[in-house]
Amino acid sequence: MNAKGELKLVFPTEEYKNQIEEYLEEHFKNGEFDLAGDGGLDRIKNVDKWLDKIKKDVSEETIEEGKTPSTLFLGVRKSDNKVIGMLQIRHKLNQKLLERYGHIGDGVRPTERKKGYATEMIRLALEECKKLKIDRVLMTCDKENIGSRKSIIANGGVLENEIEIENVEITQRYWISLKKRYADKFVRNKVEKVNQKVMSIEEKNFSGDIYFYNFIDVKNKMIIPRGKCILDNNYKWLEFYDYNAKVKLTAIYDENCKIIEWYFDIAREINKENGIPYEDDLYLDVVVTPIGEIFLLDENELKDALDRLEITEAEYKNAYEEANKLIDRLKGKTKELQEFTDKYLKLNLN
Repeated sequence: MNAKGELKLVFPTEEYKNQIEEYLEEHFKNGEFDLAGDGGLDRIKNVDKWLDKIKKDVSEETIEEGKTPSTLFLGVRKSDNKVIGMLQIRHKLNQKLLERYGHIGDGVRPTERKKGYATEMIRLALEECKKLKIDRVLMTCDKENIGSRKSIIANGGVLENEIEIENVEITQRYWISLKKRYADKFVRNKVEKVNQKVMSIEEKNFSGDIYFYNFIDVKNKMIIPRGKCILDNNYKWLEFYDYNAKVKLTAIYDENCKIIEWYFDIAREINKENGIPYEDDLYLDVVVTPIGEIFLLDENELKDALDRLEITEAEYKNAYEEANKLIDRLKGKTKELQEFTDKYLKLNLN
């Protein structure tokens, strides 16, 4: 069932005390004494003490020593303000969370299951994860919990592996990337008025789709730290999605069709979803200017992701390997790069 739009996430307060007690009691009556995503409510059993605990859990300064900060939410049905479920978002991973529990724990009360609420709660939780600047979200579930598995997959979860816990149960570990960028982003978000064209190309040096954007009405110019404007009225972008590579090229032209820069995203993956190309960004970017300058960007972001355990040492090294190989290929090739992207700009303008 689809429950999209039916719930809201609410930080627990005294207002919901009676409902929280009922929520806990319903699980106990159902023979469930180890609740998911409840922030220790099943252990503490006293709602007043629990409310005090979860307030402290939010901050590094007040949380119990050795614990990871987290935010707990009630999943509340909009139509009747009923508490349907709970979920806990851990702000960052430690080794134990990386191996077994992930960023999000969630649960739905027994009488409200199989109605799509878990899927909707996770969707809302992912929006909160973006606010916390979590780029890759880890979720886990018991392999036998089919409902939980489906709700994770429905929100983009990709199975990494399975871990046997104490020779008793098998835990599945899923990653949800919040770094995916889709080719229809400008049309989907309706932020800008833009004309869009698509070309599918099969050539020796490129195999994939080229998306052409002609920005007609831009509400907010985009100025990058280097002082350049890369988005304004009548600017043109070409995005090259090569499904045999792990680099996505964006060629950015001004209103006079003069190249501003070439921007290369290092990607974990370039693929399609529901027919729409996307790149799953791996932080590092390479920029080439019209005079042949080459810059490597966002190294700090890559290092932060490693420190947060959202990427592995292997992915960290692979990102640099891809970036360095690309930089070597681009040195002294500005003329060839310009000829390549200009060709497709002219084709799309005709």
